[in-house]
Amino acid sequence: MAKGKSKTVTEKVDLSRKKTKEFDVDTNIKVAYKTGKIVYGKNQVLKNIKRANSFKMLIVSNNCPAELIKQLNYYNSLLKDQIFIYKYKGSSWDLGLACAKPYMISIIGIIDFGDSALISLKTK
Repeated sequence: MAKGKSKTVTEKVDLSRKKTKEFDVDTNIKVAYKTGKIVYGKNQVLKNIKRANSFKMLIVSNNCPAELIKQLNYYNSLLKDQIFIYKYKGSSWDLGLACAKPYMISIIGIIDFGDSALISLKTK
């Protein structure tokens, strides 16, 4: 290039090829299970709600019995601070596998999120 002449190059970035990270609930459940404090199972969650242990979130499977959901909504209405209830898209088998358990789990109560980003589900 000659002196005094500068060549300006504009780079165009193709944004259609960039991948956006989607929020993966299963991975975040595993992280919360390992680093946080989680209670799973119908009996354990109901026992802790009756004792007024403060859950920050409840995750309910897609095929959770309607009677259990009615009980959860009833106990949730009695609490001062309402618990956020997230409806998991998978079945109870999928929720069990997300917790690395070889059996069905219909409900998970989260006391401490740990390093997971499950708290962002409240805003979605």
